[in-house]
Amino acid sequence: MSAIAFSERSPTGPSAAALVDRMLRAMAPLGRDRIDARAVDHAVTHAGALGVARADWEPGGGVLEREGIAVAADATLYHRADLRRRIGSTAEAAADHASRDDPAALILAAYRTLGDACVDALEGDFAFALWDGRRGALLAARDFGGKRALFWSHHGNVLRLASTPGGLLADPSVPRDADLATVAAVAAGLWAHGPHTGFRAIRELPAGHALRWTPGHAPEVFAFWDPPTEILTRRESMDDAAAELRALLVAATGERLAPSGPTAISLSGGWDSTAVYGAAQQALRSTGDDPSTRSLHPVSISYPEGDPGREDELIREVVAHWGGTTEFIDIGAIPMFGDAAQVERATRAAREREQPFAHAYEAWNRRLSRHARAAGARVILDGVGGDQLFQVSDIFLADLFRRGRWGELARQARIRSGGRVTARGLYRWAVRPVLPAKVARAIAAVRRAPVAPHYLERQAPFWFAPRFLEQQGVLERERTLAPPLPRHSTVLAETHAYLRYAFYPRIFGLLHNFALDEGVELRSPLLDERVVRFAVRRPWSERADGGETKLLLRHAMRGLLPDAVLAPRPHRTGTTGAYFLRQLRGPGRAVVEHVLGDLRLAALGMIDATRLRRAWEHVLTHDDDEMAGRVFFTLQAELWMRGHEA
Repeated sequence: MSAIAFSERSPTGPSAAALVDRMLRAMAPLGRDRIDARAVDHAVTHAGALGVARADWEPGGGVLEREGIAVAADATLYHRADLRRRIGSTAEAAADHASRDDPAALILAAYRTLGDACVDALEGDFAFALWDGRRGALLAARDFGGKRALFWSHHGNVLRLASTPGGLLADPSVPRDADLATVAAVAAGLWAHGPHTGFRAIRELPAGHALRWTPGHAPEVFAFWDPPTEILTRRESMDDAAAELRALLVAATGERLAPSGPTAISLSGGWDSTAVYGAAQQALRSTGDDPSTRSLHPVSISYPEGDPGREDELIREVVAHWGGTTEFIDIGAIPMFGDAAQVERATRAAREREQPFAHAYEAWNRRLSRHARAAGARVILDGVGGDQLFQVSDIFLADLFRRGRWGELARQARIRSGGRVTARGLYRWAVRPVLPAKVARAIAAVRRAPVAPHYLERQAPFWFAPRFLEQQGVLERERTLAPPLPRHSTVLAETHAYLRYAFYPRIFGLLHNFALDEGVELRSPLLDERVVRFAVRRPWSERADGGETKLLLRHAMRGLLPDAVLAPRPHRTGTTGAYFLRQLRGPGRAVVEHVLGDLRLAALGMIDATRLRRAWEHVLTHDDDEMAGRVFFTLQAELWMRGHEA
């Protein structure tokens, strides 16, 4: 929620404190009311400045300084009682700054007890920078979920650190040159292009990573968080696992409820956000709070009857189960491009965006947060994380193939394919993922076909110029930056990918910022670290079995949600692809046609304008939301390039 910044003293230019103040003011949307830039000059030969800016409604103070240590934190920490027990009496000594639960005080106390290993002890949504004047060293870190971002630049051997790229660019010495390889990766809809940004001189600190720096040296970035690397493979009784998951979810939502007043929840009719709603209601009941002092306020999107996104009836049933009502927002009142699909508006929005990546459902998410704030909430919960943790694609067939479980493989393949098992489908999902690379190449040679890519390896769409991608090293960088995935289980590898690819924290960070702009803090109970560590280890049979998905999550919610809502569904509900296509073809069409008329990316040799036009014509006539999404990414990157040209 806050903006934080650090600047090393430069031999030329303004003082570090003056520069940090400028950086914080450039990030005003993140902390528009209170700014505190402090000089930190504890090392003998070095001086720098550390600062924080907060909105008035946020808890916490400015930069916290104690005994030569200064902390600037953008953080909401959970399971604080457990943290205090772990770090002992220093938590009490540090907490006289404001309150025992001030995140900066707890981070400082954890650092005094554990040193750099404090990052392993913190649970929550956090980004912080800590200057230890006793050691003359800086430590900065970001949690694995990635809602709070940190960016850094070491241009000219001077370190700058800020919550946004715009904060760094407030220093005129930081170059604004675009990183064309990153722009291409974003435009193509690839996943792994972090820590690179749209600017060559700026890096993003990856989620679950820390930065360690001492003056005169290059920054060292290292990972401190990884998902579990073991997974259960055999079917087990789900009763005990469901009871444990339920307890974890109730605790996770309880930690994230606002301390007083309403807590909003972005509620759909799917199994993820409804699980959060049921767990949150149980958490409120267990505390015995008076509903007039703490309550839940569901906010939902209403789709017209017959639309595949409609879940109105399911939502009403869930909320009525707890004796409540929900606030519905008509999807027809939420145009994807703002209040009108005007070319000027889209161009201005791209110019103001600090990264080439754009979220297709920004207006949708902003409207939910706006209504939450209008209801008096400062916190809104969501169901993000359920897809990553509690379901699995057909890739589990490969684990069955690897373990020689032929009967189970045949049964699952038959059900999953609707009785239409094909050799191609079996090869793609059961055989190819476990083949050694040498064998896969040999099969491709026999077939006289290219080697089939790994299903998690995103390919650039056909309108991208292969020569440009090769010259800029886009695909090679993508392969290099892809996180190493476990090899002993394809199910575990998929879960790791969805937790560790840079694409996902980038989305989570954007969702957080949309909510923050509307005056509320977004919290995701399903991404509680304890829930994550439990769920990652569970076997495939609790995620998918035949035509059913999310079996364990549904089992855990028995009694907290209506049986009819938890029951298997004949088809997927709550899909937003139809809405996306309607918006792109309707109010968004003028923007698309304008952009296609003069493509900077084509002039750079990145894309083929004729092929992109062909893709757009395909989107106009076919319900292909995958291609529509790729076209959207390309067009938004095009608008970003126009807005950021020198």
